[in-house]
Amino acid sequence: MDNRLQLRQQNKKHAHRGLKIFSIIMGVLILLIIAGVFFFPQLNNTVRNVTGNDTPVDSAVKARLVSGITAQKTGDATTDAAIQRAADTLKATKMSTIMAAAKDQDQAASLLQKASGVNHSQAEMAAAALFQESSVTPIRQAIASGDYYQAYQDAKTLQQQGGTSALTSFLSGQ
Repeated sequence: MDNRLQLRQQNKKHAHRGLKIFSIIMGVLILLIIAGVFFFPQLNNTVRNVTGNDTPVDSAVKARLVSGITAQKTGDATTDAAIQRAADTLKATKMSTIMAAAKDQDQAASLLQKASGVNHSQAEMAAAALFQESSVTPIRQAIASGDYYQAYQDAKTLQQQGGTSALTSFLSGQ
């Protein structure tokens, strides 16, 4: 009787060990898939094109952008309402639409008009500035191709070089 109890306990230990190993392998696989979708934009783009919806990576990127936008609130009701409108529009817009706007100036103007509530000519002027400013081109092209990591790297480089001041002065001068 004592031997049977020992065998049963040994079998349970082996079963739990196999379950733990399986869980670890599945966890690593899931992390690799998530990393693959993020670091290999072609895979993420394929998933988006097949499903027709935003991918989890798209949603994570948009959530990060929305938090960055809402962090710009000043306490002024008018400004904060415009910032919130832009954040809400970004949340509601599919990433495929944003990518298309990064490729096409007219679509960018339309999206800017929708997001900011400016009139058509102001949106066209802002889109023209985005497409003419060479320092922003690498970021825009990375977004257009769905390469978020590259867009992040390019934006970080631009920020470190102070390149956003040229675009800001262009827009404020118009």
